[in-house]
Amino acid sequence: MKENRRNVKIGIPRAFYYHSYPRLWECFFQRLGHEPVVSLQSSQKTLEMACAQTETENCLPQKLFDGHLLSLIGSVDAIFVPRILSIVNGHNCCPRFGALPDATRAGIARGVPLISIEINETAAPLSKTLRNLARTLEADRRTANLAVQEAFAAMEEFHREEAHRQQEQCDNRRFLLLGHPYTLHDQFIADPIIQKMKKLEAPLERMTFADNNIKPGDILWCVFNKMYHKLQGLDPHAYAGVIQISTFNCGADSMMVERFQRVCRNKGVPYMLLTMDEHSGKTGVDTRLEVFVESLSWQRVRAAK
Repeated sequence: MKENRRNVKIGIPRAFYYHSYPRLWECFFQRLGHEPVVSLQSSQKTLEMACAQTETENCLPQKLFDGHLLSLIGSVDAIFVPRILSIVNGHNCCPRFGALPDATRAGIARGVPLISIEINETAAPLSKTLRNLARTLEADRRTANLAVQEAFAAMEEFHREEAHRQQEQCDNRRFLLLGHPYTLHDQFIADPIIQKMKKLEAPLERMTFADNNIKPGDILWCVFNKMYHKLQGLDPHAYAGVIQISTFNCGADSMMVERFQRVCRNKGVPYMLLTMDEHSGKTGVDTRLEVFVESLSWQRVRAAK
């Protein structure tokens, strides 16, 4: 979409790709002179809005994405929905991301102006893609370059802050929370787990995806490559267990879960899979976490005798 107006109000759904590039989109559009509007944190209301219109078989993150779209429609001039093929050179993303702009135009946001780009790090670095988008939005070369620089700086600052928070946990034996960026950082999906672990006084490290370092191997999905090698490098003395968040009807997750379980079993690190959908109740999640954490505590007590 070529947008000729100044100070365009651009809606950004707080879902999917938003969590892969924290702070980048807001800073980028703001520096170009537009007004980015990020939807509110995911909630039960977000899900209820989506379930009234979205496809029943969609995974929970897709339903939340649709809910965020619905919350933005009518309050912004256009909505930003990129087509994402690869966020790391030579590696792939979930196929759903490649069709996201098309599905959005044909579904929830039919008739709503979209701003879209194709993110494919295998073909071109994101910085170049963003500069091209800036020019499409009528920015001059200098403004485009500054917007890209400041957007990357904002994202890197977020990652530094997150790394600092994680570092504070490193002195304690802790649990690793594993999942996609859009599940680990979604308030509706991950926050009940994080809050319950705090109540259980069980230190929790949320996996980060700050760098684009991909290790060689047969896993060409970039996120799963990082998860797998994170587990391969786990120190059993530093980690009390692994909790993986998966979402019902995620085909990619179902292909990797057994492999992750095997790595943890070989390392002697307890592993639990939490599969979430729109029917997952807080009580059920709390109970599973309590049993997992307390059973490991009993095992340590027996082993010490």
